[in-house]
Amino acid sequence: MLSILSTDVAIIGAGPVGLFAVFQCGMLKLSTQVIDALPASGGQCTALYPEKPIYDIPGSPQINAETLIAQLEKQIAPFNPQIHLDQQVVSLERDGSEWLLSTSKSLVIRAKAVIIAAGAGAFGPNK
Repeated sequence: MLSILSTDVAIIGAGPVGLFAVFQCGMLKLSTQVIDALPASGGQCTALYPEKPIYDIPGSPQINAETLIAQLEKQIAPFNPQIHLDQQVVSLERDGSEWLLSTSKSLVIRAKAVIIAAGAGAFGPNK
């Protein structure tokens, strides 16, 4: 039997915007499930430029991606988000008043709302 996870909000993307979305949902007492194609949270900024300074984060004149992600992970920890890494969303379908998401690892999530925080999207090495 196929197992379906239920949540208030499914968030596609575990980069800075996706992680901040987890925080905002948590403040509203909404449960979250996060899906990301990369093997670690942080998105492309930590995968490609972990030490590069970022100058446009409110409240931080300068911060590197690695530090930003570490701080966001600490900020969202009290909300116990479920983060599913190393898998892509392969389908997103409306099911009545909810959404059904399926991933490349056969995970199925039923959500009342979906936030797409995929940034530039999944990427891989040039061949």
